[in-house]
Amino acid sequence: MYDPLFEKAFMFILKWEGGYVNDPNDPGGETKYGISKRQYPNLDIKHLTLEQAKEIYYKDYWLKAKCDLIGQHCPKVAIMHFNYAVNTGIKRSAKFLQKSINRQGFSLTIDGVIGPMTLQTLSQCNCEWLLDTYTVVASVFYNRLVNKYRHLTKFYKGWMNRVLDLYLEQTGI
Repeated sequence: MYDPLFEKAFMFILKWEGGYVNDPNDPGGETKYGISKRQYPNLDIKHLTLEQAKEIYYKDYWLKAKCDLIGQHCPKVAIMHFNYAVNTGIKRSAKFLQKSINRQGFSLTIDGVIGPMTLQTLSQCNCEWLLDTYTVVASVFYNRLVNKYRHLTKFYKGWMNRVLDLYLEQTGI
């Protein structure tokens, strides 16, 4: 039912998003498989099934973040983009991608919308270089987030390990 690229991206998410957690310091609040009560207030998070989580990730993140279309140009970048859409939000991850594309000499408007212009420009990019710059942009975001909100420091090591793991997995290093 799902395309193989999504399946690969979903398996990466599951590697980092475990079972049920209700950490009062987590901005998402109650979560299971990375699906948060904050984002889905009417969902019974504690009893969420893996298949339900997968459907949410596909419809509300993979498709809405345009990962299917990004994957037509840069499959590895699509997996990276999906991860950041899940972890930081769709609009913010789109801005990460647009900033990363612009580092290759383009001048996209950083509006957080993956539209025709972003996709057309993406088709002209060096995808391997894009993996590098996207990783740096995301890393800087987490650094600044923790510096601004000290109570999130306990999540920093996990976020950075996830960033590195994603980068190494996509680049094969």
